[in-house]
Amino acid sequence: MAGMLRRIFGAPAETKSVDFSPEVWAAINGGWGVPTKSGSSVSFNSALGQSAFYRGVLVIADGVAQLPVEIYRRVSSGRGAEPAYDHPLYDMLMHRPSGLQDAPTFFRTVLMHAVGTGNSVSYRVVVNGQLRELLPFRPENVGIDIDPILSQPIYDCTFEKGAFTRLGPDDVFHLRGPSWMPYKGIDPAVVGREAIGLSQATEETHARLHKNGTRPSGVLSTENKLDRPQIDLLREMWTQAYAGAENSSKPAILTGGLKWEQLGMKGVDAEHLATRKHQIEEIARLLGVFPIMLGHAGDQSPTFASADAFLEAHVRYTLQPWIKNVRSAIETQLLTAEERRQGYFVRIDTSELLRGSLKDRTEYYKAALGTNSSPGWLKPNEIREDDGWNPDDDPAMDQVWQPATMAPVNAPAGTADGATRPEEKSSAPRSLYVSRPLRNGAEFLRWARSQGFRNLLPVEDLHVTLIHSRNAIDWMSIERSWNPNDEGEIVIPPGGPRIVETMNSSKGAAVALKFVSAELEWRHEQIIEAGASHDWPDYQPHITFTYEPGDVGLQRVEPYQGKLVFGPERFREIVS
Repeated sequence: MAGMLRRIFGAPAETKSVDFSPEVWAAINGGWGVPTKSGSSVSFNSALGQSAFYRGVLVIADGVAQLPVEIYRRVSSGRGAEPAYDHPLYDMLMHRPSGLQDAPTFFRTVLMHAVGTGNSVSYRVVVNGQLRELLPFRPENVGIDIDPILSQPIYDCTFEKGAFTRLGPDDVFHLRGPSWMPYKGIDPAVVGREAIGLSQATEETHARLHKNGTRPSGVLSTENKLDRPQIDLLREMWTQAYAGAENSSKPAILTGGLKWEQLGMKGVDAEHLATRKHQIEEIARLLGVFPIMLGHAGDQSPTFASADAFLEAHVRYTLQPWIKNVRSAIETQLLTAEERRQGYFVRIDTSELLRGSLKDRTEYYKAALGTNSSPGWLKPNEIREDDGWNPDDDPAMDQVWQPATMAPVNAPAGTADGATRPEEKSSAPRSLYVSRPLRNGAEFLRWARSQGFRNLLPVEDLHVTLIHSRNAIDWMSIERSWNPNDEGEIVIPPGGPRIVETMNSSKGAAVALKFVSAELEWRHEQIIEAGASHDWPDYQPHITFTYEPGDVGLQRVEPYQGKLVFGPERFREIVS
């Protein structure tokens, strides 16, 4: 009845909860045809002609493509996972998705398509039920629609040689960007057509200005009437007298009523430059990229600290959404439901993007190994592998370390299993002086003599100090140093930062060679954390070799550049 009444009297006007402009409808439907207000014709190909748009697309594509895409499998115990080397997709995604492209090239291509047009579609080459290759289509060769009956996306694709085919979702690998429709992404070049069009128009205006425009530096004028020969003669004489670099800054002598008027840049020209800079920021905003990643710092030049913060934010807010898209697309389209139930998943390691400086990594590794107050969570060999070193054969390097005083709940302190061994019992606290003797002291003293020093310490007194603690401490609470070689030695390689300076000591002014050693500095901090003190606020590894420099000018001394070999640690009490 209601339907009949509507046909007789007409249906009431429909009220939409959301209404779109023609531009937004064009973006959602992936269509073109709506002209830009600047008059420029915008397409994906013309957008790529804008360096800011091209660079923004490439920043995202390269940022993700450089990361390894691996298939992992959860172990049977349910704790942890391991690379699934035996899975057919592992080698394909990690190394070569097709005979045409290796893995970085393939992921760079599909990400450029997805970031730049909202969609990337690749043909799945399946042989005997097994996926063998992924071949990307160019975006302009793919039309995406939805089947009105099955409610599944359909893909009208044209191959490179012109063959046309209609494919279903099981035939393609579809990576999409932000979506309004549930089956395809929005084309950013359509959403940002006005920003891109204005950038194109401004660039074209400047190009024509340089091609066709003339911009004299000034005007020579007079109230007298001049005929053509007089004008030509005046131009020739003026050019000979004042044109060229060799005639610049010469004073001009004007007679006959001539006047010179300097011409500067007009406001509209300066506005063109500001517009071009602003359009870089608009395109960066469109793609979700920080302008600094496009080589545009804006009004403020970044410092090292702010640049690091920008790079970290770039990974978190720009790359991570796309990394999640890639991971989810592979897991839902290339892995089967049965494989997902078996524990297979995709891992994309972003640690290389966030890897800090050597100093930051050293601090992280020190905490990861554990201290005297907190257990570690990484094994020494895991740290070596993470930093590109081969694992050490020592069994202790494959164990997670923890303080000797820690034990499980309700177990006596002493060891991890709760058993307190006699040799680990605490001893009476006492002061502590830890040092390492210099094994190649004779060679070191030959260098000192060659620099003009005479009254040198005996070779057996040459050493490096690790701690000088008047605080009483239980020596047994200090863990052993794990880095020395089989002889208990630490070897400082040749070269590196080294200086010769005077230092204050209980015996007066001492002359010492200062050098850098992460191992010694780490060991010093480890003993401090165990409860030791140090008489000097800053620790700097050094070797004192004389208390009488004589007339040697230290600023002219060439520091010792050879290797330094230090023997095992020597623990003793401080003698007042």
